[in-house]
Amino acid sequence: MGERGTLIVSLALLAGLAAGSYWFAERARQTDVTTRELGHEVDYTAANITMTRMDETGKGQYTIDADRLVHYVDDDTGEFTRPRVVGARADRPQMRVRADRGTTTSDGEELRLYGNVVFNRAAWRGAAPLEAKGPYMLVNPELETLTTDRSVDIVQGGSRVTANGMKYDNAVRHLALDGGGNGGRIRHVIEPRATRNGGATTP
Repeated sequence: MGERGTLIVSLALLAGLAAGSYWFAERARQTDVTTRELGHEVDYTAANITMTRMDETGKGQYTIDADRLVHYVDDDTGEFTRPRVVGARADRPQMRVRADRGTTTSDGEELRLYGNVVFNRAAWRGAAPLEAKGPYMLVNPELETLTTDRSVDIVQGGSRVTANGMKYDNAVRHLALDGGGNGGRIRHVIEPRATRNGGATTP
């Protein structure tokens, strides 16, 4: 084979390598785009955060603390590690909610809490403190409402309630319980009146 033939073969090999490299690069780019479209893309992370929501007069409405926040730019949602919500309205009893983890919607109006969720409402105008525990709760921090369609255990004073769902509105201090379907029941243990008054119970 002459020099001319060798040159032609070399050029053909180089062209093939270039075409192959372009094909692999383009496939990698398309795969990366597809992955980013299908999955979450992290925008930023933050540790030991505190976020406070103010009303139009500059007064605090509520505060959200968390050990860690991961924010996703593709759908503007966030994931919290060990979130804690504290209501700060002066005209309502203070409410606190904590959980193992939580997620927030893009508008920030709802916070979904998962794992060892504990809700506490402080004593208010003669009403005893209230505590509710469950595996999941949906919280609207601005309205100070909580709902769940999972099992929940509630304690107020010496009274205890077990239900399969709950709705609570802190603005009006209204608690609604759900026994659930399939014959579900609400189990309610009421504190004896003598105990509530500080006296001894009688048989």
